[in-house]
Amino acid sequence: MPPSGQSTIPSGWCPPSPRASAHHPVRVVIVAPDPCCSQPRLWQREPLTHVRGSDWHVSPFTIIHAICNLCPTYYSEYDAAQINDAPALAAPARNGCRETTVTHLSGNQGPGGQIPRGVADFFWEEAQARRTAEANLLKLFRTWGYGDVIPPAFEYAGTLTDRGNQALQGELCRFIDRDGSMLALRADMTIAVARLVGTRLHDRPMPQRFCYAGNVFRDVEARAGQQREFWQAGIELIGSHAPDADAEVLALTARALQVSGIPVFQIVLGQMQYFSGMLEALALNEDNHLRLQAAIDRNSEAQLAAFLETAQLPATQRTALERLTRLSGPHVEEILAEARRHALNPTMTGAVDNLAAILDSLAAFGLLDHVTLDLTEIHDLGYYTGITFEALAPGLGFPLASGGRYDHLVGTFGAPQPAVGVAFGIDRLLLARRTRAEHPTHPAPLAPDLLVSTLHDAICLTLVEALRAAGLTVAYDLAHATGEALVANARSQGIASALEWLGAAGALYTLTENPGDTAVQTIPATVLLETLLNHPALRPVASGAAAGDRP
Repeated sequence: MPPSGQSTIPSGWCPPSPRASAHHPVRVVIVAPDPCCSQPRLWQREPLTHVRGSDWHVSPFTIIHAICNLCPTYYSEYDAAQINDAPALAAPARNGCRETTVTHLSGNQGPGGQIPRGVADFFWEEAQARRTAEANLLKLFRTWGYGDVIPPAFEYAGTLTDRGNQALQGELCRFIDRDGSMLALRADMTIAVARLVGTRLHDRPMPQRFCYAGNVFRDVEARAGQQREFWQAGIELIGSHAPDADAEVLALTARALQVSGIPVFQIVLGQMQYFSGMLEALALNEDNHLRLQAAIDRNSEAQLAAFLETAQLPATQRTALERLTRLSGPHVEEILAEARRHALNPTMTGAVDNLAAILDSLAAFGLLDHVTLDLTEIHDLGYYTGITFEALAPGLGFPLASGGRYDHLVGTFGAPQPAVGVAFGIDRLLLARRTRAEHPTHPAPLAPDLLVSTLHDAICLTLVEALRAAGLTVAYDLAHATGEALVANARSQGIASALEWLGAAGALYTLTENPGDTAVQTIPATVLLETLLNHPALRPVASGAAAGDRP
């Protein structure tokens, strides 16, 4: 059953019709008007469907969504569907409904072979770069004691809308289940992990540590570093209030950025309770609350000045608010001292104490040089309750990672548990790494280390498996070419070395940029494996390492 508050389709509603195509027209049921009203209620983006008493006329419309007070009926969405109305509308009604057929869709179907905006194909080096980035992060997370979790690709929409902020709610990619439930593609991994712990793992020992990697979906305008489908990797530490838990997540965030090839970065750290405590002390009306929130969200001194001109605040509160915008920068001790001086209540003091304890733990990790405090940082997905943070890199206008503490989220599913976590944007990490590269590359097939012509020999096949186990990438030459033909095949695929099996020996060809300078070396079979593994042109990595990890 859907969660409490989840909208469902009442009994008697018809199932969604299948998507129309040139070969499979969609049958549309037009609901007869309620006898008590002149026309049914119609849900549509543009008022292009008209019903006039018993005189039915249907013109092109953008969304087939019709509902009648007498007979509620649901239909899926279509873009700019064209109705062939005359013959069908003359047909007799059944169960108070009339039927017609959609035989043409003129909306944004896209020519054959194209993909929708906001998604992308990744292949060759780009695809491997993503897989390698995910693998490297997950490997790191596991070494810190985090266990894997794979949430479902979609949830009940209410699971997300009841817990996310307004922006997240508006970005959900929704669709209707066969039973009429409203579903949504996952837009956030944290909520899914919180649901898992709150409903199924609440009786297991705490703390619990989880790591994940996968794609998430948000209906946003595509831009650099943000598509409608994008990839995340992250961690969740559930079951600890301790500042050391926050410090652990922050330290692992720093280490993950380094592992991802981002050596220069800053973690901008805030504490939502400081600003929440200030709002509590100010006791503003709704209008002033929204005005102040907007000024802080935009980090706008002009808007804050305009607010202070009109708001009637006591001197102490006014000074604290004026100082708030200055509570940011790398000098953490000075900022904390200033924040403590202008704290208006225990909530604000507690936020400062919490930050001080976290920073003490981070100092032991040697990471304070990577930390910038910002007490105006109130980044919130709708569930953060304590620290929030973003990881930034020079030259990029978006965060590479973001996270925070969410002590109430798990409790919306079951027993309350404190929690803290972080999510990394895989696409953004790769973009940051490309930005640092002196020579940006274009997608190209990833060449194996060695091309082997085995001549179907079992001993040679065993040799190839041993090379692969040692970390080399080895491809078979399916043409079983020999000599110059084998060298030509290797060169055409960008492979720098080729091996021709000779039975009692192997001929190793080392290619150069000049085709005439190809070197050949005949190696006895008894020492072939050892020779190949120590050959300067072939650099195997440790067993089990990803091929993309080789320099």
